[in-house]
Amino acid sequence: MQSLNKRVLFDAATISARVAEIGRQISQKYPNGNLLLIGILKGSFMFMADLVRNINVDCQVDFVRISSYKDGTVTSGKLDILLDVGISVEGRNVILVDDIVDSGLTLSEYRKRIEQQGPKSIETAALLDKTGRREKHVEVDYCGFRIQDGFIVGYGLDCNEHDRCHGCLYVLE
Repeated sequence: MQSLNKRVLFDAATISARVAEIGRQISQKYPNGNLLLIGILKGSFMFMADLVRNINVDCQVDFVRISSYKDGTVTSGKLDILLDVGISVEGRNVILVDDIVDSGLTLSEYRKRIEQQGPKSIETAALLDKTGRREKHVEVDYCGFRIQDGFIVGYGLDCNEHDRCHGCLYVLE
């Protein structure tokens, strides 16, 4: 892969502090637990792990694998569910956890699918809410950071499967 210039957008300490705050918010809202966090792979895995460590009420986790990016950078507009949730959501407080809300397609469409399964409540958490290319309306209940635009890598986000492992978030220039 050709090396691209990266500029730090959010450093590890800033990310850690924000994720801890989101964990506190979720813990306060659901003091009795009954939480099911569903992480959308692959990008959400670092955010999800840190978020769960910062939630101090009982919760379960599961993952789904959904793709709408065929070439790695531009959405195809079609949702492909490669791995679906394996835990029943019926009667549960569900939080869908994603790395970035870009076009809004993934969270919008998958949320509809989960709503049909009878959860008690459903909310969304995203590390990044990128508003510049929104095609579908998505309310992000727990947002790490809002940005307008830019191709972001690090902290689980990738560019063609590269640059996920960084502890910071970078914008590719």
